[in-house]
Amino acid sequence: MDRSQRGYWDVSLPAAPEGGQAARLTAAVGQVGGPQLADWAVRLLTGRAQPGDPGDPDIALIRGEASHLDPELALDPHLSRWLGARVLRYHWHPRAAQAVLAGLTDESPAVRQACCRIVAAQGAPELVDAAGTVESLLGDPEPRVRSAAALALGEVGGERAATALQGLLMDPDSVLAEAAEEALERLAERHGRPDLRAEPEY
Repeated sequence: MDRSQRGYWDVSLPAAPEGGQAARLTAAVGQVGGPQLADWAVRLLTGRAQPGDPGDPDIALIRGEASHLDPELALDPHLSRWLGARVLRYHWHPRAAQAVLAGLTDESPAVRQACCRIVAAQGAPELVDAAGTVESLLGDPEPRVRSAAALALGEVGGERAATALQGLLMDPDSVLAEAAEEALERLAERHGRPDLRAEPEY
């Protein structure tokens, strides 16, 4: 990272959460530093960095063993962008918001899904502007993106987003229907509107 950018990224970052990625991210932060890791993740997500670029860490630091990746994902030409998004899901930085907003419309379904998951996981004020794009992704051709978008809408959507989510409660895709129900629960909680919750089936 250019020394002139150090101050730009120099803010307090949250610790990596418990879970499968915690140990890898803790090691990555220890090796390259929290702000530097966030900067690298953003550059990967936006395509401004590629694995093996001079001055950047080894991509294995955040990827892990290639043999442990889903075989379909391992062959995805957009893998580096997905890896950048995955880092930001667990290691958020407010200056990554614009990269995530752009990633919601990425050509790769894996990247779109990952960016929806960032929105759902962080619910950060910087991501409120994602609401319109996230709602449009409820009609994405990829089921995994639709489900991730529903959960994300629960975090950033306004009260009117409930209408779109309620329309998914009887969707044949049970994963999407469950995500919509969970998102409605979150909307009701955020807006203090118990009436936004999904109606019981009985």
